[in-house]
Amino acid sequence: MQMAFEGVGTTMRPVPIGGAVEAFNSGLAARKPTLFDSLPADLEHLQHLWTDAYLAKAAGDTVLQVEQRGGEGQAFGKGDASKATLTLAAALARMAAGDTSLYITTQAVPTAPDGHPALYAPLIERLAADLPVAPQLTASLVPQSINLWCGAATQGSSSGLHCDYHDNLYVLLRGRKRFRLYPPSQAPRMYTVGRPAVVHPNGRIVFRGQGDIQADGSEAGDAARWLARREAEAELAAAESAATQGLPGASKRLRAAEQRLDAVLDAALEGDGDDFAGFDDFDALEAQPVDQASPPPLHAAAAGDPESFSRVDLSLPDSELRRRFPRFPGKDAALVCEVAAGQMLYLPAGWFHEVTSFSEPGCPTHMALNWWFHPPDNLGGGGDAAAAKPYRSGYWPAVWEGRRAEYEARHRKATGQQQGQQQGEAQPQAAVQGDAARSGRKRKASGDATDAAAAATVQHQDALRACRHGGSMRQQTLPRSYGLFGVGRRQHLHRFVMLRTPR
Repeated sequence: MQMAFEGVGTTMRPVPIGGAVEAFNSGLAARKPTLFDSLPADLEHLQHLWTDAYLAKAAGDTVLQVEQRGGEGQAFGKGDASKATLTLAAALARMAAGDTSLYITTQAVPTAPDGHPALYAPLIERLAADLPVAPQLTASLVPQSINLWCGAATQGSSSGLHCDYHDNLYVLLRGRKRFRLYPPSQAPRMYTVGRPAVVHPNGRIVFRGQGDIQADGSEAGDAARWLARREAEAELAAAESAATQGLPGASKRLRAAEQRLDAVLDAALEGDGDDFAGFDDFDALEAQPVDQASPPPLHAAAAGDPESFSRVDLSLPDSELRRRFPRFPGKDAALVCEVAAGQMLYLPAGWFHEVTSFSEPGCPTHMALNWWFHPPDNLGGGGDAAAAKPYRSGYWPAVWEGRRAEYEARHRKATGQQQGQQQGEAQPQAAVQGDAARSGRKRKASGDATDAAAAATVQHQDALRACRHGGSMRQQTLPRSYGLFGVGRRQHLHRFVMLRTPR
């Protein structure tokens, strides 16, 4: 059953930052956007720190692919063909001089050793010490990427109407933004480039041809491989313990456990995942099939437009919109959100949005920082329960556990500025609301044994070589970053990163 959404056709009111935790938890569970009237303590310094001069000194020589539009009336987000190669310092200088044709948006990122895209591109890596790896308000969510957005638009510039695949915490540092929002339930009426196949209950939209994407955004085969390995490693650890104790039948059990793990690793190296259907014992995720009788797209897609981009042009008069897009809900049906500098917006995955950006008098540029998070799908217990354990599967938390130490080390300076918290001790929302910490890391005894086995610091290529040559876990333990995920396909994730539309 698709979750009901209310409030469409109105203007959002900001929530005082003093009530941020309760409001965020409520919006997280209800899958509703939430606007905060100011920035929390771990982010507010960025509004004053990140001047053009500071950014040019800290990361000015970073080479960027900058969106470039042909004129004031055109929208950004037209693919790689409309990008210019500039350094950050050059782009900022042109914007400060009044060049409204440029827009700094998402940048291509490399593939990390775990097979997933890196958390951010070199620009954010150069600035990592200034910001937390994840804001304390969202500490229970698993971050997917961090991005900087910057442009100049005295007359306003549009991102075009689209939806995203991840939950978004959007922090506005300069200028102002107007969001026009439509809930995920309206996907069949959005005239998207791609055909919606499924709208999950948490709002995550899957388009035809994107594969078996679950509500939390994971690919079913990847999640199945992770679960298969976790269970095989736990059984091996238990079998080794039994053998150490000299229990009856322990030797036979140990041989079987080693064979099981070897089979799991061999299958993972094949990179397909179709053979792992038997391991996929996640609860069936409730999803809403989309009406496939909706009319076909009216126009050919522009080159580079991602599936989640709408063909609807909100700059058209209402009469023209109704004529060309009769199923579209209309401008008046949008939930309007006006975001000012020093405010932030939480936008759950799947909400369609057009963002119009404006420079303010006295400052020629608008600038925002955003975090995308893998969408939570454990929403049945209400706000506090959803914030404490946002994911039904342990897959994304395990992904993050395997890479968080590397990223937290880069952000240690910012982490130290956040209420004096030490690395690895930050608790979800602890500094925002002095409640007792929710751990979210408790594991079964078998899971503890698995973590111990996965903690070895073997290099990725060495582990891959050992796995290819049949080394068992007792001789050669794969590093957590590799072993959790196998070498499954990542095309859909890379596509989302490369073709992300601007805000």
